Amino acid sequence: MLKSIRAASLTAAAFASAAGAQTLGFATLPPGSILHAQASVIAKVVHDNSKLQVRVIGYGGDAPILDAVNTQQADFLLLDVGEIADAYKGEGNWKGKPKPNLRTAITMYGSQMAFWVKKESGINSIADLKGKRVPSEWVQQTAVLPHTTALLNAGGITYRDVVKVPEVNVVRAADDFKAGKLDLLFFAVGAPKVAEVAASVGGLRLLPMNKLPDAERRMKKVRTEYYFSTVKPAPDIAGVDQPSRVQTIDVVVAVNPHVKNDVVYQFVKALRENKKSLVEGHPNFSRFDEKDAGKRQPRLPHHPGAVKYFKEAGIWRG
Repeated sequence: MLKSIRAASLTAAAFASAAGAQTLGFATLPPGSILHAQASVIAKVVHDNSKLQVRVIGYGGDAPILDAVNTQQADFLLLDVGEIADAYKGEGNWKGKPKPNLRTAITMYGSQMAFWVKKESGINSIADLKGKRVPSEWVQQTAVLPHTTALLNAGGITYRDVVKVPEVNVVRAADDFKAGKLDLLFFAVGAPKVAEVAASVGGLRLLPMNKLPDAERRMKKVRTEYYFSTVKPAPDIAGVDQPSRVQTIDVVVAVNPHVKNDVVYQFVKALRENKKSLVEGHPNFSRFDEKDAGKRQPRLPHHPGAVKYFKEAGIWRG
């Protein structure tokens, strides 16, 4: 997989130097992040299966990524749809400051996130977190706050019920959990960091959502786009010992509406019709469902070039 990512990065760099060729800017998180690796794979798949050239650009956080596309400094971006929709609507972190130049291009996969505790912690449910030390604030990664708020809500409690420990981002919080400064770990399911923490603390247990019938409604009160999906035990997934419902939100490619229809058409066509190449580049793309590529996102309208392709492919849900 690392070879694929390196190859994708080199290819993207080569695109930028092609004489006279228009290069599309693809904004995402910095090198070393999962989204940057995935954006590099996407860039290579688009290059190999269309006439387009794509340069991946790493930014320090969600805000500069969204600013770049909204102001036409970049053309496409890769993030979870909730954060993009908040920016488009002028809600959440962008309350009163909407970014109107954002559109859905294609839905890639559902990003799964969860709460974990130490295996021998005695914490068996989200409700048991009352009075416990829980990461909060997320100063450098403010997009995480709705995720953790929604998961607490799903379990029937709020940040008022716990001891809030300000954190800057999920990696630092994971290290603090490992060091015994937190009672709760929040991270993406299947991330290598979770396996590292599990090995360090003698094992993890995912806090279950299976027996909370009203949990999804409470979670959606924080963000419409949240839903549950099931994660099953697997050798590469730490802390999961039974099939479990986990918080999920779609990761999408978004685009500035000024990008030409034909360009967006080619971009989404190249991705939807080449899942095998995507999966070879990064394992998370195994969750990419070609039938859901044109899924309608409730708060972020589609680019017309994408709609044209999805209608022709017979999967448009608009």
